[in-house]
Amino acid sequence: MRTVEMKSLDPVLQRKLRRAKKEPVVLTDHGSPAFVVRDLLDDDVADELIAESPEFRKTVRLARRQKALGQVKTLTELRRKYK
Repeated sequence: MRTVEMKSLDPVLQRKLRRAKKEPVVLTDHGSPAFVVRDLLDDDVADELIAESPEFRKTVRLARRQKALGQVKTLTELRRKYK
C-alpha cells in the first residue's frame, strides 16, 4: 500500500479530501464513481486495512496452524484457568 502526505497535495484537493472525516467522498472518473475516500477511523476501513496487512495474515496463518495441531486452548479453558 502506498502512502501520500496530505501536505503534498494541492490545497483545493486537501480541502475536498478532508471532508471525508465527516462523510465519505466519492471520486468520479468521466462521471462514473471510481473511488471512495473515508475517514480511517471508520471501523470498516480500519478492518479492511488490517485484513490486508501481510503481518496480520501471517498471524492468522500461524494461529490456524496451531489450532490444527491442537496447540490452542478454548475460551472456556482460559476462563477456568484465570477465574
